[in-house]
Amino acid sequence: MNTKNNKRYKINCEKIETAFLTLILNHKYEDITISQICETAEINRSTFYAHYDDINDLTIKIESKFANSFVNIFNNGLRQNHEAFVDMFTFVEKNKYFYKAFLNIPYTTLAEKNSKIQAMSTIKDNLNNPQKSDIELYYRANFFGAGIKEICKLWLERDCKETPEQMATFIFNEYTNRKANDIFE
Repeated sequence: MNTKNNKRYKINCEKIETAFLTLILNHKYEDITISQICETAEINRSTFYAHYDDINDLTIKIESKFANSFVNIFNNGLRQNHEAFVDMFTFVEKNKYFYKAFLNIPYTTLAEKNSKIQAMSTIKDNLNNPQKSDIELYYRANFFGAGIKEICKLWLERDCKETPEQMATFIFNEYTNRKANDIFE
């Protein structure tokens, strides 16, 4: 029986996700077909449909999984130290095939939008800073997030030549006279 908790189900899920991420590195998203995914994953179509409704469902589930892991690294915006950024770059490097594809998507994905909303809500609830308006926090968080996204993209283009520790230091050197948390205060 192929249930969500058994080993075969999980293996097939990983095969499908890996096949999709492999394909998206060399093809436009809109050109990828379920047949290509099945062929690359060496599964049949019924196995694909046992896991996902369609390619959009697959994409949303993959993005959500990675976005949740990414947000958890920073404890929903509360953990903003050098070690957190080392962990972030380590995670990006470990999952570089996903991020090479994901960071080249020319629009803000649903998972990215949801993770920003979740992080902003947590930051706002925990800062208790009445001097900063919602709109100011929104712009600051998006500015910082866009910078992190671009740095990750450039680092991946260089095939992660610098270590995660070096990359984290680059970010902190940019804010040498400020704590990372000051960006949002």
